[in-house]
Amino acid sequence: MSQTHFDNLRDAITSLNAAAAADTATQAIAEGVEPVDLITNGIRAGLDIMGEKFTNGDCFLPELMLAGRAADSAVAIIEPAMLASGNADEKLGKVVMATVKDDLHDIGKNIVALMLRSAGFEVIDLGCDKSKEEIFAAAEENNADIVGLSTLMTTCMAFIPEFVELLKSKGVRDNYKVLVGGAPLNPQFAEESGCDGYAADASKCVEMAKQLMGIAA
Repeated sequence: MSQTHFDNLRDAITSLNAAAAADTATQAIAEGVEPVDLITNGIRAGLDIMGEKFTNGDCFLPELMLAGRAADSAVAIIEPAMLASGNADEKLGKVVMATVKDDLHDIGKNIVALMLRSAGFEVIDLGCDKSKEEIFAAAEENNADIVGLSTLMTTCMAFIPEFVELLKSKGVRDNYKVLVGGAPLNPQFAEESGCDGYAADASKCVEMAKQLMGIAA
């Protein structure tokens, strides 16, 4: 039965149907399907398909944005159940997150933020298209432990080493762990950019955040 919900949620996203995505999520939660499984096997699967289509030129930015809205509609249903079933009351650390300047993609970041909150992290989500200065100011203001940076665009990758250099220039590099993720990134790029960690997906991000905080996964 769970697989049917996963397939229906995936198909709702790839068909750009926000109402169907919300309805499927509502029914699945009511039937006791694990929220994290809906995200991993339904939402993520649908977004991966759309991302591959976009990369191959089989769909364009408007379709990708509509798929993101469909995913958002499902996340809005899943989030309360996920937070209720997780460790949201246990604060493991504070994370400031943002999609970098000139990148408007945020559905992947939103899912990561949700899973971090469910795991027990306090998350300050700045949204998308944020400058180095805005992210730095938020990290300072909120006394963050981790700064999470996301991008889906190769043209925005240079932002990441530039942000690390900004921390160094301010004399606060050791105050923050910098954790990055997004389709064009990889562990080698993260290391060469001076980051503390890289995560390929939301589950790995939770594991890496715990590792950076010295917490057993």
